Amino acid sequence: MSFELVVEYRQPIANMKVGLEAELLAQGLQVEICPGFSPAEWGGGFLPVKLMRLPGEYLFGLPQVVQISGFEADFTDVSAHLRTAMGRTIAELILQCHSAAALAVLSKGVYHDVQTSEAVPPDKAVARAKLEVFAYAPYLDDQAKTQHPFTLWSDYTG
Repeated sequence: MSFELVVEYRQPIANMKVGLEAELLAQGLQVEICPGFSPAEWGGGFLPVKLMRLPGEYLFGLPQVVQISGFEADFTDVSAHLRTAMGRTIAELILQCHSAAALAVLSKGVYHDVQTSEAVPPDKAVARAKLEVFAYAPYLDDQAKTQHPFTLWSDYTG
């Protein structure tokens, strides 16, 4: 079963790549989004993210590894749709939830959990992202704990 989050923007985000990386860092995640990423030119699909550091609370006994991860993403002028599929890794879920929270903060928008139909304001979005991650923790199996070490961007982009 896939897991989907939608962010409804309340104001535009000037430079989403830079803003998203900075807001994720403020949340304790050091990342680099795919070079050249622009939501206006993004055709949808898997958005690769180089994950360089996670907060210790999200390691779940795993080593801190520079890894390639990401989630499926579609962007419009008024919203972002972020998805992970069944069999997702914990890194993919963390990035999906915290990216949705970051977009809500940056756009002063609303974080929507499609599964529960809950709408979360931007000031509560980061807390909601953490709740989503920790709700998944009891289901962590070997597949969910898989880490894919980062190599070169050219290995993941056209």
